[in-house]
Amino acid sequence: MIGVIKKFNTLMDKRQKKRIGILFVITVIGAFLEVLGVGLMLPLVKAIMQPDIIERNEIIKWVCGVFDLHSHRTFVIVCIAALILIFIFKDVFLMAQYYVQARFVFNNRFATQQRLLHVFLNRPYEYFLNVKSGEIMRVITGDVGSTYSLLMTLLSLGTESLVSLALAVTIFIVDPIMSSLLAVMLGVILILIAKVVRPILRRKGLDLQKHSALTNKWLIQAINGIKEIKVADKEEFFEKNYEVSGRRMISAEKWNSVFSQIPRLLIEMVCVCSMLAVIALMIYFGKDIDELVPTLGAFAMAAVKLMPSANRIVGAINGIAFQEPALDKLLENLEQLESDNEKYAAENAREKECDLTLNNEVRLSDITYRYPNSNKHVLSDAEMVIPAGKSVGIVGTSGAGKTTAVDIMLGLLRPEKGQVLTDGVDVMKSYDEWLSHIGYIPQSIFMLDGTIKENVAFAVKEDENTDAKVWHALEEAQLADFVRELPDGINTQIGERGVRLSGGQRQRIGIARALFEDPAILVFDEATSALDNETEAAIMESINSLHGRKTLIIIAHRLQTIENCDIVYRVAGGKIKQER
Repeated sequence: MIGVIKKFNTLMDKRQKKRIGILFVITVIGAFLEVLGVGLMLPLVKAIMQPDIIERNEIIKWVCGVFDLHSHRTFVIVCIAALILIFIFKDVFLMAQYYVQARFVFNNRFATQQRLLHVFLNRPYEYFLNVKSGEIMRVITGDVGSTYSLLMTLLSLGTESLVSLALAVTIFIVDPIMSSLLAVMLGVILILIAKVVRPILRRKGLDLQKHSALTNKWLIQAINGIKEIKVADKEEFFEKNYEVSGRRMISAEKWNSVFSQIPRLLIEMVCVCSMLAVIALMIYFGKDIDELVPTLGAFAMAAVKLMPSANRIVGAINGIAFQEPALDKLLENLEQLESDNEKYAAENAREKECDLTLNNEVRLSDITYRYPNSNKHVLSDAEMVIPAGKSVGIVGTSGAGKTTAVDIMLGLLRPEKGQVLTDGVDVMKSYDEWLSHIGYIPQSIFMLDGTIKENVAFAVKEDENTDAKVWHALEEAQLADFVRELPDGINTQIGERGVRLSGGQRQRIGIARALFEDPAILVFDEATSALDNETEAAIMESINSLHGRKTLIIIAHRLQTIENCDIVYRVAGGKIKQER
């Protein structure tokens, strides 16, 4: 338990810890009110059963004198009314307490998810070459959700522990023998649960983590590849793999649910049987039943509160064991990723030293690069010159390093050796400005599930000039006539992944997006390789229309794609050689 608290101490900042302190104070007050409600029941029972209590008890006699209460009946009615008001106040306060707890937990859960998204998005591009999307989804949604469920469990455990402790003290004062017996029996049950149930739940928590990630993976793959899956008639394969991972995931959840209920039943059985056994023994040895009534009333009222609290405490302990692996994984990811990001940012932090220009050329100078966890260099002392305003084609076999060279030029990959220069200046001296000069069109265009305008003005805040810029970009991409014929024009919804558009139309959307900010350089990364010959020819006509107005870099497999380029480079054997 202390270990879990220390982990949350690592996860939370000073402001969050301060809020936890305030929550603790509110919890203590709530626990006091819970005990007050139960503690006042015993005097009320005694007052009801003793008609002469006003005469026998000097304190009560004085209170009745102050409030002008002259009869036992009136005194009891006033006591009942006061107790009703106390219970109403208590329950209203506890409702407010639960609201404050829930607000704190859920607001901070989302804040942590935002923090993780920021961390992942700011990882270098190389990180995403090996990472699994299902794992990222599980960390941001599953692990964070489980972690803050664990926090809610801890807060609940604190509340229930305080209430149970106070109630235990109260009933111990009423009857030490019965209270001690119940405490011993409960202690045995708690030890049994801690030694047997808790380790099982921790193992199931680890299983849940592993198989929820796999379930996410197969679900994402099934959705993203639905067209190929249907054409190949492979639905059963994905269903089967999803089923295998899903069944293991729900098995972990199932056992968590079962073992969460067993302690409740054990506690109920032990408490009720022990209390009834003690009462039977007292009666057997001659205890007056009338003397037992107030004690039984107090124990019954305490049991109404104490047994559910004990059940919730055990459930919380089990929940902590089941959910702690998610907290461990979350901390591991946050600590590792934030540490790596800080190191990466420090290594690459450069203040803008000068303005970049593209009047003459872009040059890849003496570039050497190999991918992480690989011993083979993709490029070795490679050179490439891209004159401003020219059209440059890059060809080569698959895996030769065409895209790698362009990714280095874009700054997505950092070479072991060498520089990317524009007019003789290292682009990393003003990297943000360098990116503003570039428009990128990949083979597969990433489409937002939104309108044509939202996809062209990609992640740009809309202003009064947005529509005009969108139409201009569509004109340049030779898609404006098609969009004008649509009933909603640029506000037409294109569906998830652009399913309502043809492949050629998606590529033109990608070209329009790249042209939206009017960059000096356009990079076409095999942008037409997935299209049929007729569509490719139409797209290349659009691209060639930009010849002379933009610096064009075209990666292609087919020579006819780059037949109109001014310069052609071939990538092979780690080198970049000019063919014409």
